[in-house]
Amino acid sequence: MRRPEAGAVLATLALASLRPGVPGAAPQCREPHYRWSQKTDTSLAALSPHPTSVTAILAGWAAPNIASRDRCAPRADRELQVFALTGWVRRVEKVKDDGDWHIELTEGAASPVDSCVVVEIPAPKYGSRYALARAALDSLLGGRKIRKGGALDQPTLVRVAGTAFFDGQHRRGGRRGDETDGGHGRCNSSVRALWEIHPVYRVTPP
Repeated sequence: MRRPEAGAVLATLALASLRPGVPGAAPQCREPHYRWSQKTDTSLAALSPHPTSVTAILAGWAAPNIASRDRCAPRADRELQVFALTGWVRRVEKVKDDGDWHIELTEGAASPVDSCVVVEIPAPKYGSRYALARAALDSLLGGRKIRKGGALDQPTLVRVAGTAFFDGQHRRGGRRGDETDGGHGRCNSSVRALWEIHPVYRVTPP
């Protein structure tokens, strides 16, 4: 009986190791958007929020080792905590490709618009609390005009509560890993500006 060639045997074993369900195979990432399960999760909503500020986030929250390659990275460290953030709404975008509401907050009503932190509210289909958070934001905004591009004609002070989230999708690679790629709204002052409150569980008056 002819013995199989050693090379053929090794090739067969290598292919088998890539099949789903085979012990030792690398898990496949099937998220529809970057870290989508983490962005829409409600499992941490019952935690008591820690107070923070836009200044504290931009000046003191170190960027974790997460980048665009980490499409399915689980939550870890600071991302497992809920925070309460009070800030002035400077921009609201309600039409995004992933369905989130994109909101930019600054420390003061007249702070530079790029010294901001992004907070995002997922679509109501991911949880009734998101419908309530959107309704609460609309109520606080009242009849304020939202200009083209989402800029508010009159800043509005709000308080949001939700989980910390690092949006590494917008981090530059290689030696420029301490910079953003410019696609994170107007919040591009530093890589620390990729910290978000996402998802937002509650919106209340300050």
